[in-house]
Amino acid sequence: MDKIVKRILIAEDSREWQRFHASLLKSYDKYKLDFLIVDNAKDALIMVQESLNTPYDMVITDLQMETDFSPEFAGEWLVKQIKTFNQYSKVPIVIVSATYNIAFVAHSLGVKYLSKRTLVNNPDSYYFMLDENL
Repeated sequence: MDKIVKRILIAEDSREWQRFHASLLKSYDKYKLDFLIVDNAKDALIMVQESLNTPYDMVITDLQMETDFSPEFAGEWLVKQIKTFNQYSKVPIVIVSATYNIAFVAHSLGVKYLSKRTLVNNPDSYYFMLDENL
């Protein structure tokens, strides 16, 4: 039986973390994952806009990427933009970041989060996050 395909958009500027995401996503076995990784919030928003007819099943974003949105974090700006589209109202958004106030930012935006520190110490937390949100 073929696995259901789930589409994930990831906004992450660090090449190391892009590889980390890709590695974990490739080894996930509950669904077949089709993922796209972009390296900034602006490109992520373009991908969201281009996918309004068939929204991604999940969006994962870093907080600190380009600095164009100060005093907001780029990921914070991205989440706010995504939330303006009705097509994305039920799509889970997860912030994955090393930022010290990630919990506060995620809660204020009404999204979930996963600390990069947690991920480094327990990569299985990534799979738990996927299980909860896909």
